[in-house]
Amino acid sequence: MTNFRRATPTDTKGIATVVYDVWAQDILTDVCAAQIQDDTCALWVAADKDDIAGFVSAFLTVCKDGDRRWEVDLVAVRRASQGQHLGQRLVAKACQDARMHNVSVARAIVRVDNIASQRTFENAGFTTDWAIHKLLLWTPKSSDNPIDVANSVALLPMDTLTYRGLWIEGLTWEGLTTAEQRQAIRAARSMVAKDGRLNAGALIPIDEEHLLATDLRDEARVHGEYYWFIKPKEALL
Repeated sequence: MTNFRRATPTDTKGIATVVYDVWAQDILTDVCAAQIQDDTCALWVAADKDDIAGFVSAFLTVCKDGDRRWEVDLVAVRRASQGQHLGQRLVAKACQDARMHNVSVARAIVRVDNIASQRTFENAGFTTDWAIHKLLLWTPKSSDNPIDVANSVALLPMDTLTYRGLWIEGLTWEGLTTAEQRQAIRAARSMVAKDGRLNAGALIPIDEEHLLATDLRDEARVHGEYYWFIKPKEALL
């Protein structure tokens, strides 16, 4: 019988096995250990005794304006256990933890071509406006001088189970100049270089892509197209 519970340190190997089975990736074991201990994170597993069939990872982010969001980052179920609605039930468990953090929304990005994951979030009460976003990634690049960033742009370092990176929010907000966009990207690339992170990324709506400086688009690598799935605060109560 499958049991849904919070992950413990002894589950790390099982979580790593699921990640490799689904994505052929390794996990960052130190991040996994931190998420198990950190009360601003949620790491739940679906287990049959000590056999891990799936997991969900979520964590709190806080924007510059104080807005608190619950990021449902990774949901994975091993191939042999798929088709049993384990993902949906895991997402529901992660959303329970969102309530204690006074968040405005729980949210997740889902690839446009990942129909199974879209159904998982829809069945867990999430909705989407079906607006397509491109995930743009910039490589690390060191800078010797401090770089100012516009108040409307947020640079958020992220440690997830599979990568250390940095999120950039607000790149195409109204009123931001292309010069300020370039400053933000330079600052982000410098931060990831200094901290030894993999890259800096931004989700850009395709209908706002023209607002981003051409040279910044050319420098970036496109890492897929995504939808935002959200569950507002009132639906979490």
